[in-house]
Amino acid sequence: MFAKLTRRVLLATALLAGTAVIPGVATAAPAPDSTMRLTVKSDVLTANKFGELKCHPAGGTHQHAAKACEELEKVNGNFTAMQANLGKVCTLEYQPVTATLEGKWRGKEISHTQTYSNSCELQVKTGVVFDL
Repeated sequence: MFAKLTRRVLLATALLAGTAVIPGVATAAPAPDSTMRLTVKSDVLTANKFGELKCHPAGGTHQHAAKACEELEKVNGNFTAMQANLGKVCTLEYQPVTATLEGKWRGKEISHTQTYSNSCELQVKTGVVFDL
C-alpha cells in the first residue's frame, strides 16, 4: 500500500513539474551546446558581417542556419576541414576576407580565424557557414 502511494505521489509531482518520470524508461539528454559567433571582415566591404549560429537545433541570426549546421556536422565543427563547393570556379582577384568562428561545438570551445583571397574562395571552402 505504501509503495503504491509513493509511486502515485512521485508521478503526480513529476507531472506537476512538467516532466514525466516513468520507471524503466530513459529520457533523452539535451544536446551539448553548439553556439558560435561568426564574423566576416573585409577591407573592400563597406560593412563587416556578424552573426550567431546555433546548432542542435539550428537557429540564431544566421539566414541559412539549418544548412550551415548540416555542413559543420559533416566536419564535426571544424570549418577549416570543409570543402563545400569544390566545383565552383572563382576569379583570381585579391580582395581578402577574414572569417572568424568562436564559441562552442557540442560543448567544446572552438576558435579559429582564417583569411581567404576573396569572398568567392570563402564560399568554396565553407559553403553557407559564413553567408551572413
